[in-house]
Amino acid sequence: MLILIAGISGSFGQLLAKVALSRGLSVRGFGRNPTTLNPDIFSQLESFVQSANYYDIPALKKAVSGVDVVINAYAPTPVLDLDGHLLLLRAAERADVKIFIASSWSRDWTNIQFGDFEHYNNHKAFQHQVANTSPIKPVYIINGIFADLLWSPYGPGAFEAGEKPRMKYWGDHGKTDKHPWIAQADAAEWTIDILLHGEGVQAGKGGIFKIQTGNTTIEELAAVYENVCGTKVELVREEMRKLPAPLAYFGWMSEAAALVASKGLWEMKRVDRLTQFRTPMPLGRWLKEKMSTA
Repeated sequence: MLILIAGISGSFGQLLAKVALSRGLSVRGFGRNPTTLNPDIFSQLESFVQSANYYDIPALKKAVSGVDVVINAYAPTPVLDLDGHLLLLRAAERADVKIFIASSWSRDWTNIQFGDFEHYNNHKAFQHQVANTSPIKPVYIINGIFADLLWSPYGPGAFEAGEKPRMKYWGDHGKTDKHPWIAQADAAEWTIDILLHGEGVQAGKGGIFKIQTGNTTIEELAAVYENVCGTKVELVREEMRKLPAPLAYFGWMSEAAALVASKGLWEMKRVDRLTQFRTPMPLGRWLKEKMSTA
């Protein structure tokens, strides 16, 4: 089986490649700069197709030629989430590729409406457009927020580092609202498991799969940080307010996410358990390992 990983030189693309290669799968890379790819991964690739930009049609055509699977691991930017995503899918259509794993590793955008969380409008628009116009039935993988973002300005509590770190929560129950999360290593491993074993995937039937390492709250994030780093995190209550429309994309992300969380809409009602392939990592252990390599 020959897999094309678009965006292979990114952190998640490289994890996907590493797992796929470890399973004995053949991997082709696609991206702008092969020099940013781990040399050990690069040496094992079937080939690497370099592109000038996301709309490099000749490069896209060359990249998808003869592959069995396309995995889109582009960086989650507005242009790549929709424009680049569609161009890659159309190239896969022309090459008669049947299995397409979409770039959808994120919180559960299937629970919300268009406009509820601006960052995911592109996911919903892509899904709608493909369903109406393409013979390809993509695989969508929902997994909660990546652990790398939990203690960041874009995480659930808009984390502020420093000598006196702070996290915000909104409303009366904001610090105990649930936020599904996943370690990138878990997401990469389980993505390849879904490719190989997910119901209907090999037959090109696509589908939505939901995975997570765990659930957390802003209160727990503060406690885990204090336990691992030895520094107390101040929890600051903010009032929930009406957000501007359209949102300023990243500027209001944590607050917009808190509004969705307050309605319980990030929580996955059904989770595909793949622990027979990989045991999930506890949150505290993940942070310890992250801090040790920082």
